[in-house]
Amino acid sequence: MNPKQLACVVLMSIIGAVTYFGQIVHNKVAAMKGEAEAASEDATAAEDARQVSEILVTKTRAETDELRRFLKVWTPHADKVQTEQEVESAFEMSLRDRGITLVRSRKSEVKPRRADPFIPRIVQTSIVVEDDYAKVMNWFGDIEKRLPLARVVACTLSGGSSVRQLKLDVTIETPIVDMAAVPGSKTPAKPGSKPDSTKKA
Repeated sequence: MNPKQLACVVLMSIIGAVTYFGQIVHNKVAAMKGEAEAASEDATAAEDARQVSEILVTKTRAETDELRRFLKVWTPHADKVQTEQEVESAFEMSLRDRGITLVRSRKSEVKPRRADPFIPRIVQTSIVVEDDYAKVMNWFGDIEKRLPLARVVACTLSGGSSVRQLKLDVTIETPIVDMAAVPGSKTPAKPGSKPDSTKKA
């Protein structure tokens, strides 16, 4: 092989090597470009999803603003009464503070509500008191202050044993609210018994 042929062979080898490595580099650049485009598309999709989420959060906050403010106001009252004993204590303290001396009857019963995790049970208190008109009405108002979540399901007013006395027969239901069942709430429910028996005084 003469020098010219040898030079051509060497030149062809160099050209082949350059072409081979050039192809490898081109393929790598193309792959990196494809990855960059995919990453850019993913970033755009993620940004769109973030904007949609922000819109949904803003909308949800606006729609639930009244409910959240309501919950904020009433949560302390719900936390204050978590057991039947606390309901009973509220009645005891109110009767004592208002000076009601004659309690003709009093009955307390716990009613479970398995279908409602937010209010798992209700304490129903039936009580008949008789005393001076002002004392009885003030006591009735005091119960509303002590148990603001309670509701009156039955109420009968009649004359007492004397002209100045009033007899009040009332049934009040006090919900036991489980704040742990509220989404997003960090308020743990107080441990308490769940008696189903009827207590009489």
